[in-house]
Amino acid sequence: MSILNYIRRCCFWLLDFLKGGKVCKHYKDIAYVLNNMHTSKVEKLRKKRLNDLLVFATSTTPFYKKYQGFDSIEDFPLINKNMIRNSFDNFKSDKFLNEENTSVVTSGSTGTPFKLFHNKDKRNRSTADVIYFAGLAGFKIGSKLFYMKVWNKINMKSPLKRWMENIVPHSIYSYTDEDFRSLLGKMKRDPHKKGLVGFASTYELLCNYLDKIESPPLHDYNVTSIIANSEALDMKTKKRMEYYFGVPAISRYSNMENGMLAQQVPDGTSDFHINWASFYIELLDLNEDKPAKLGDPGRVVITDLYNYCMPMIRYENGDIAVFEKNKKGALVLKNIEGRKVDIIYNTKGEPVTSHIVTVNMWKYSELKQYQFIQKDKKEYLFKINRKNELFDGEEGLIDEFKEYLGEDAVIDLEYVNDIPLLASGKRKLVVSDYQR
Repeated sequence: MSILNYIRRCCFWLLDFLKGGKVCKHYKDIAYVLNNMHTSKVEKLRKKRLNDLLVFATSTTPFYKKYQGFDSIEDFPLINKNMIRNSFDNFKSDKFLNEENTSVVTSGSTGTPFKLFHNKDKRNRSTADVIYFAGLAGFKIGSKLFYMKVWNKINMKSPLKRWMENIVPHSIYSYTDEDFRSLLGKMKRDPHKKGLVGFASTYELLCNYLDKIESPPLHDYNVTSIIANSEALDMKTKKRMEYYFGVPAISRYSNMENGMLAQQVPDGTSDFHINWASFYIELLDLNEDKPAKLGDPGRVVITDLYNYCMPMIRYENGDIAVFEKNKKGALVLKNIEGRKVDIIYNTKGEPVTSHIVTVNMWKYSELKQYQFIQKDKKEYLFKINRKNELFDGEEGLIDEFKEYLGEDAVIDLEYVNDIPLLASGKRKLVVSDYQR
């Protein structure tokens, strides 16, 4: 780590110390819990934290008050985005109504724009979760980070914040050869050690480009960590990224509404190590509300142990996964499904990231559901399910996506009452019916 990066790291922890050391305390707690999972002390601690959350929720939150006197978490109902959206105020704890909570907005993977709130302690916990798991992947806070995603006016950090956090934002809109040359050029010109964060689909197409130009390994680019988010990273891409950059590529399983749920570690397996320190995770049978058997696919059900301003107990996010035990006997997640999106193409026939849809649709909170479909080379369709009869953003929506797809794009809107579920229980956000 360079001197300047070391200073950045020290400044982060110094600033946290001056604010009471809250992130540091959470970080140490996460490390303690996850490194001592099978001790009786940690088992009692986790049970206490779950019980504390359940008692708090039933005492202060309108939706959960009817479950006072519960015997176990199984007494609580399964919830989902629609239930929270349709009864939003009833999920708010009356103890946090006048606090400075943080709004979190996500399009999710079901095509339903969704908003909720996090209290300050939850935000500190989420920060500590990210730092801890990034460390397992080989990234140290303060190091240079090439962050590849759809950067826009809403999520772009200020120049000062980018410098302080040592982030190089690289906006992924299209996947042209020129775009990949630009990315690799920036990485090569930067002599510092660096981490990469990006979509799994970005890494896959980057490897395709490197294969096409018959690139030798790029170990002199000083990449020290590779993290994929938003989608599952397949084993073929993992191996190709490791070949080109000399370090293991790992997948992160997280979402906006909860945070860091699980992550792979550089151990040569596809196991996702679960963040038991911050969440209580269940897998339920695909057809019945009972635990899935070990090795069988199950619906992912999440209880967030740290969001007290809007408790999320037994939240079904629509993903499917498998519980297995690793060589050490620890419960891990495998085969997480529902995290992959189709590649779409602009009117020139160039691949474009589907995340231009998932990121830019966050702001249309007046929509209940949506789905984007590419029907032909220049023909696109938005299926829209409105909360009510009024939606005055049609023209702006079409104009915005013409900027990404091409001014000659034909974008139609179709109003529907519902968008059919896949067999997995999810609604696919982005569909490509275009055969090149």
